[in-house]
Amino acid sequence: MTELILTVTALFAVAAVGAAWRFRRTGEQARRRADQLREHADRLTLQLVAAEQCVGHLSATVVPAAAKGGQSGTGPDGGLMVPAALDGTPLAERLRAVPGAVASAVEAVRIQERAAADRIAANTADRVRQDAEQQITQLRQDTERQIEQVRQESVGVARAAVRGFANNVVARAARLGRTVSQGVRRHISDEAYATLVEIDHLAQQMLLTSSGYAVLAGDKLSRRWPATTLTDIVRAAMGRIEGYERIKHPEMGAVVVEGRAVEGVVHAVAVLLDNALRYSPPAASVHVSLEQGHHACFLILDDAGLRMDDERLLWASDVMSGEQRDDITRLGAHPQTGLRVASLLAESYGFRVELTAPNIYQGTRAMVVLPKNLLVGPTAAHPVVQPADRPAVPAAAQPGAAARTAPPASHFQGDQNHEHDTRATGCRDAGHR
Repeated sequence: MTELILTVTALFAVAAVGAAWRFRRTGEQARRRADQLREHADRLTLQLVAAEQCVGHLSATVVPAAAKGGQSGTGPDGGLMVPAALDGTPLAERLRAVPGAVASAVEAVRIQERAAADRIAANTADRVRQDAEQQITQLRQDTERQIEQVRQESVGVARAAVRGFANNVVARAARLGRTVSQGVRRHISDEAYATLVEIDHLAQQMLLTSSGYAVLAGDKLSRRWPATTLTDIVRAAMGRIEGYERIKHPEMGAVVVEGRAVEGVVHAVAVLLDNALRYSPPAASVHVSLEQGHHACFLILDDAGLRMDDERLLWASDVMSGEQRDDITRLGAHPQTGLRVASLLAESYGFRVELTAPNIYQGTRAMVVLPKNLLVGPTAAHPVVQPADRPAVPAAAQPGAAARTAPPASHFQGDQNHEHDTRATGCRDAGHR
């Protein structure tokens, strides 16, 4: 029994010793673990403090410096100077990458700001330029409008002045022609007849010139004529120009022009014949012919003089079409009015004038195109009046070698009151070729 007790006691002792040793060993392990945990906690505390200091340094120094483009508070390689307590930790690497990331972000923001500023500046510049262009355009338009208004006013004043002067000359020349006609009738059998006829012819030329300027100044024809044959129209035109003796024309009584267009055609033919005579040799003739077509009749005037070159023909074509029909204030010191007057008359009365060169005589051809709507039947023509002021000079009145023949009749039945006819037309085209 004693042995049993001793054995049990020994076992309890051994168990107690084993338990004590185990408890001691466990306690030592717990103490070492606690020490490790304290060391780790201390290290974490130091790292936390270092991280707080580093973050404070970032916010206070590194980020503002990066925003300003500097590297204050960074290491030699451009990264953040991380405290030694954080060496070897992932946080240290991330903290070192912060300045570069901040700098990149700041640079990206700056690039965006510059791009936005450039866009704003470009848009502002475009708006300013557009506003300036609009203002300049508006100013130019206002200036041009004012200039055009002044020019129109000056043209109107010039036209009124020319029209007034031309009408005054027309009226005086018409009165002179009537007075001379009366003298012709009184002196038909004496030596004064030829002189009076020449004076009357000069008065007709004055009427042609002055009434041409009236047309250029904007006046219209008011003289009324009955329906008239082309023969009488050509003879009437001859009676208004110098050198009519050199004009050769056939009988054209089968073609009759409506009364409303007679005066315009007479004046147009007169200025064209005058040009043909002026640019032909003194002994050369001007030939008038007629060609009848299905839709129009063509009165053809051929001279053997200086032909118009291609450039002048193009200019004449532009004048006849109205493209080069300058107003009366732009004709210069030596105005060339004949073709311009013919162009205005053709447009007003509905016929057409064309110029070509060379013709069969190596000169210039003028063609008056009379459409069918301006022509009437031959029975509608009125005969030419043969008053006492247009007979041939009798032999008793011819003073020897100085004897003259009267110019072709230039008066028709109808309205012959020239004193109030201040809008007759026609003019010589001095030097148009």
